[in-house]
Amino acid sequence: MDIFSRLRIGFWILVAGLWGTFMYQYIVSDFQTEGTIYLKENPFATDDIPADNLKTKETPTAKPHIPLPYQDVIPNSIEPTTSTTTLNTSMFVIPLKADNIQGISSPNFTERHTTDERIAALNIELDKVNDAYPPIPDGFSMGETRHFVIYEEGNVVSKKIIDALEHLHGNIMLDLITFSPWTRDKKVFLFFCSSQETYQQLTGRPAWSGGTASLKERKIFVYKNPGTFGIIAHELTHIYFDSFFTEKPNPLWLSEGMAVYIQVERGSSVPLWLSKNLKLIFRGAGFKLNDLMRIEKLEEADEESIRLWYAQSYSLVRFLMKMKAGDSFYIFCKMIKEGNPIHTSLYRAYGMPYNKLSSLEYAWRYDVKTGKISGLSK
Repeated sequence: MDIFSRLRIGFWILVAGLWGTFMYQYIVSDFQTEGTIYLKENPFATDDIPADNLKTKETPTAKPHIPLPYQDVIPNSIEPTTSTTTLNTSMFVIPLKADNIQGISSPNFTERHTTDERIAALNIELDKVNDAYPPIPDGFSMGETRHFVIYEEGNVVSKKIIDALEHLHGNIMLDLITFSPWTRDKKVFLFFCSSQETYQQLTGRPAWSGGTASLKERKIFVYKNPGTFGIIAHELTHIYFDSFFTEKPNPLWLSEGMAVYIQVERGSSVPLWLSKNLKLIFRGAGFKLNDLMRIEKLEEADEESIRLWYAQSYSLVRFLMKMKAGDSFYIFCKMIKEGNPIHTSLYRAYGMPYNKLSSLEYAWRYDVKTGKISGLSK
């Protein structure tokens, strides 16, 4: 073999090596998830009890799909949509007894936003919103950060709270920046009361309320207690995530599931009621997904059913966010925003076998038990 042949072979070996290195880096980056910023300290010293099956200190790498036993079905044969409904205990997969669900009551459970309130927050042209700051309540101080205007009862706004809120915002944006780019220019107004009494006087809310928010005005009202930081994370999610859906409110399960997800994963607050209901779901309790997703009103349901519904919505959103790296979850939400039904949005975002709710239900239930699809441990 002459020198030119050897050089030619060496050249193509080099090209192949560079191509292989590039493809390796591309594939590896596709299966990596974003980094995580964790709060060094909760300024409200939460005493919420973590769920046994949750990991809030690490972000596992998502794994590829595991083949599931479903036949390929072409997209135009996907299930039709159904109308919305009110939460009903007859939708349970497994009947539950009251003594099986005993968690901490409010104030660690945030107030629920009505359909009318969610509709009122839509179609707000953010560039034309009046950005005049609310007046400072008597006995409060005001402080301003990059993303918040903070009203705290007392002589000064605590630097500890300021720093923690900005850390929380950065943490939340790891998940929600694509849904709420307006946060670079618009601030959220937070009112911190030092006691429940002041909170009730300022808001007129009942004694069971631990926090409330106005989605339209970007205001959050809380009083300092161990669950406050989780409430803030929950309500910020409603303001940030729900604003992405501009024509009509996003499905209630998606809105509340994401809010609880951020409360747990980014706010590091896992209320006891969630932990207990996740254990029930692990044992097979819950709603058929078709029923879960049709529910848009919670007002007439009992507290036990609502908590189970919230826990299952959280678990499902967590699964959708973790089971595939990349922008699949964003595509799913974008398809819903554009008016597509859930099953079509699933197929367009995640591909086969997720072209039917029954396929998603099978995969989610399997993952609840094993964690093999999302990459999350049991």
